[in-house]
Amino acid sequence: MSSTSRRICRIILDTSALLIIGEYGSFPDIVDSLEGICEHPVFVTPRRVMDELSRIALERGRRGLAARLLLKLIDEGYLSIEIVDVVGCTTTDECVLKLASDLRDLGEGVIVATLDKEMARRLREMGVMQLTWWYSRRKFTLCGSSESTA
Repeated sequence: MSSTSRRICRIILDTSALLIIGEYGSFPDIVDSLEGICEHPVFVTPRRVMDELSRIALERGRRGLAARLLLKLIDEGYLSIEIVDVVGCTTTDECVLKLASDLRDLGEGVIVATLDKEMARRLREMGVMQLTWWYSRRKFTLCGSSESTA
């Protein structure tokens, strides 16, 4: 097993992935999905994602409840997620994509957790692996290849 296949990697969490974690308590599933790919995952998210979660937390219903629970878990240190300021983006999705591109350009191993189909398509074009939620299995699954080309 080469050192490049089992290294530190950055797992970028978008809003949809964070809401699933809040709703289903599926954070351990992400770690399990990375076995054999990433020895030391570091979870990161753009500040814009956290701002979006704060707005969603004001809503009623499951999404609002999931966002409130997640923000509390992060605030109290139960979930370790590095919050990153990303410059040069205007939307939350652009910030996630830019962060993935910037980290990849620095030679970091990057995987993006998302349920957003359009973002997943763009990530595939960039050659970035994704974690996506399979509702039928109620778990995150790794897809894409770091070797894929646009």
